[in-house]
Amino acid sequence: MKRKYACDADRLLGALDEVSAFGRTAGGGVTRLAASREDGQARDWLRARLAEAGARVLIDAVGNMYGVFPWAGPDAPFVFAGSHLDSQPAGGRYDGAYGVVAALEAARAIARTTARGGPKPTRNLAVVNWTNEEGARFAPSTLGSAVYAGLVETEFALARADGTGITLGSALEDIGYRGGDAPPRSLAAYLELHIEQGPELEREGKTIGVVEGNWGTVKYVVEIVGEAAHTGPTAMARRRDALLPAAELILFARGLSDQTGGALLSSVGRLDVHPNSTNVVPGHVRLYAEFRDADANRLEDTRARFEARARALSTPSVSVALTRTVDRPAGAFDPALRALIEREAHGAGYATHRLATVAGHDSIPLRAVAPSAMIFVPSVGGVSHNETEFTPPEDLAAGADVLTRVLTRLMTS
Repeated sequence: MKRKYACDADRLLGALDEVSAFGRTAGGGVTRLAASREDGQARDWLRARLAEAGARVLIDAVGNMYGVFPWAGPDAPFVFAGSHLDSQPAGGRYDGAYGVVAALEAARAIARTTARGGPKPTRNLAVVNWTNEEGARFAPSTLGSAVYAGLVETEFALARADGTGITLGSALEDIGYRGGDAPPRSLAAYLELHIEQGPELEREGKTIGVVEGNWGTVKYVVEIVGEAAHTGPTAMARRRDALLPAAELILFARGLSDQTGGALLSSVGRLDVHPNSTNVVPGHVRLYAEFRDADANRLEDTRARFEARARALSTPSVSVALTRTVDRPAGAFDPALRALIEREAHGAGYATHRLATVAGHDSIPLRAVAPSAMIFVPSVGGVSHNETEFTPPEDLAAGADVLTRVLTRLMTS
């Protein structure tokens, strides 16, 4: 017997296929960087689908999109549900987009139930697409949601530049998504459905992850300035090679993790090297480093040691300066929302598992302004940020089913 879902599972899967066309790669993934042409196409698609569903679409100053369903009237509080449409380079088709599409299908389902004489919502709903969650083009990540939560200034966000010097503000302007609408406030709750991006649910054989909280994360941008020179006639003793301190910091970051047996996660995932020519000594390097840990004390020690090492590498000939761009402490999601997710999942017959998120998500900054929670579904092999990222259709439908049931409770309670 085919399972009966609270939302339209076939349309959910079809919509995921549609949005995956924007920035599709030869390997079956997507490259849809924030405020790129491909991101603009996906946003246009979402805007049209929201309008078809009866939403009023608002776009704020940093490009966050809000599909507003004002079912309970202008004075009623809002429930937000969503995620992000931007991706990593050659990333997966489910990361972020799944949560946005599922929130839209949940809104459609609630509207159908209401039209058929079901309980009238006592809260308004907004389906949200947050700008630059990934941080792949503009650092730091979760930028749009952090602006909404008041953790980052709008001007700071708009001034973030990519590797070619293009700012977020100008990129949003180019694709028509630098808006001027005031976003909905009076926020009662935020829910985000996401693929796990790890192996735990698959290993445990469970369909629905109830996310208890997040690991702590600290991220840096390190600016190293030397002097470009010809690699032929310039003697070794006269070279001011900006790449050498970068190499030392990369190895040092890995060593910090190795000293904990891998419990501390470390990475240098991006280097911008200038002028980036085979016969020029690098004169300027920008390095992006990050550390993640569930242990707050160990993360604090890591922070102190990495910063001290970076300062020690600075010399009169090659300067090293670092900026801490993210300092996200470990934290917990709302207990009442977690319990509601668990109850609704069990009521629908799904096996659940409690776990923490190691990755960052928009739900974390949103926690500063409203009760916030996350629902996970399994990732095959724990693979994400990769073209082969995959979640079976039945698990995608299950997650959207639970999201719809939880939102229905929140909207009518």
